[in-house]
Amino acid sequence: MALGRRFGPTLAISLVLFCAAGLTGGHEEHDPNYWNHQAHELLFEKKDYTMQKINIAKNIMVFVGAGMSPATVTAARTFAGAENETFAFEKMKWSGNARTYCVDSRVPDSACAGTAFLTGVKSNLGTVAMHPTVKRGDCVATSDKVKQLESIAKWALDAGKVVGFATTSRVTAGSSAALYGHSADARWENDADVTAAGCNPAEVRDIAYQLIHGEVGKRFTVIFGGGRKNFIPSTATDASGARGLRADGKNLIEEWKQSKTTGNAVYITTGDELAALDTSKIDHLLGLFDYDQLPYAADVGNGQNPDTPPLVRMVHYSLEMLQKKEHSNGFLLFVEDGNILRAHQENKPNKAFQQVAHYSMAFDMGHMMVSETNSLVVSLNDVGSTLSLPGYPARDTDAVVSAGTSDQDSKPYLSVSYATGPGFDSYYKLPEGRLDPVTVLQNAATPAKERTCSASVPMTAGVNGGEDAMVYASGPWAFMLSGAYEQNFVAHAITFASCITDVCGGASSVVLSAATVLLAIVVKLFA
Repeated sequence: MALGRRFGPTLAISLVLFCAAGLTGGHEEHDPNYWNHQAHELLFEKKDYTMQKINIAKNIMVFVGAGMSPATVTAARTFAGAENETFAFEKMKWSGNARTYCVDSRVPDSACAGTAFLTGVKSNLGTVAMHPTVKRGDCVATSDKVKQLESIAKWALDAGKVVGFATTSRVTAGSSAALYGHSADARWENDADVTAAGCNPAEVRDIAYQLIHGEVGKRFTVIFGGGRKNFIPSTATDASGARGLRADGKNLIEEWKQSKTTGNAVYITTGDELAALDTSKIDHLLGLFDYDQLPYAADVGNGQNPDTPPLVRMVHYSLEMLQKKEHSNGFLLFVEDGNILRAHQENKPNKAFQQVAHYSMAFDMGHMMVSETNSLVVSLNDVGSTLSLPGYPARDTDAVVSAGTSDQDSKPYLSVSYATGPGFDSYYKLPEGRLDPVTVLQNAATPAKERTCSASVPMTAGVNGGEDAMVYASGPWAFMLSGAYEQNFVAHAITFASCITDVCGGASSVVLSAATVLLAIVVKLFA
């Protein structure tokens, strides 16, 4: 089986290949067959769990709340109204825990995590859809097609489905890049980044270039997000007034327009342009709504950032594009909210919590616009955060309040804190030591959404957390995503449920009529 190619028709083939590899110890994780075999074992174990094997998933929607750890969701409920608040994604019928570690790191970044749940193979920290033997920064490996891993987007396109994605991050960043790109370093978003790393950009294509000209990216029907800076040359000025970052003189936005020789291709940059669209007359849609990443939900509205469309609207228009009658084979939509993680890294919990509510509304929109009878809908976080919820705060109080008093220094502590990141200097002073955090908050001159909490380790930006990712799912074969499993299993479950690869095995043979299901139940009861 060629590395990075489809998983293979049967578990037996995967097992033979795995055994033939003769790997032992930790080195087995460097072989994609290890991850494929492991996931296949769990697939065929789970497929017999229940009689709910009614349909193949014609449509697939994958929502990712970057950094949306279990603690984040818990605190965001309080921020949204009360501890017993339930977000739309939590109402899915099935849920499970995905282990997020990378091959070489206990704690993942979004590139390694996205590679796992979008390609079905775990990789190394900082790498995008690359073989698990490829280390970050390896120039030679990036251009080696044998070392490139295919994603669910590639398989969906090959199966005749249309594909699109929407993100609050740069379209070249985070988990989204693993949909279409291959890079030994997630930071190589434009050619200048590649050159700065000592690689030849003519041989090592940057992620933005791959989105426009790559085998997968050039076939996308809709692309929404930020990051115009990676698509325009340094000689050109963006609408924001800043210059582009490309050193090769290319304007990839213009090249995208020119590449669409058939159908109507539309490029937009504002929410007003999005709202004015008649999607029935558009075949390809590219929306880059910011020079960099999109602003926080807390910073949109009331006259702030009027050009930025909310994620919920991007989801709505994405589905309008993807659900046209002519797209009879179905679609794959990938949606990512990268601002939850960004708020955590900046130690701004209230912004993170409000972003979760924003993400939930977008998820709810997507879920309402499809039918669960033929659509697999998945929500998960890619990585965790260092947010913790200590102490015993009273019910029905703000998300960030006093949670108790230390028995060592007799000072209160807050109900929210971070292990790393900004905020240390606001709550610790020499020679006094730890300050009263309630007093610090009361005396803060910044708006509540901008306030930080205490951080144990001072850092310019906080790091990710390595806790399990929560996965919520509904629709055909969604029960396979219950329980505990490796993060790469998510891609295998999706391909099985949708039959976009030959790994689906039994799924295609169990499209049951109501009468068949009833007969099976009777046989089971009276056998």
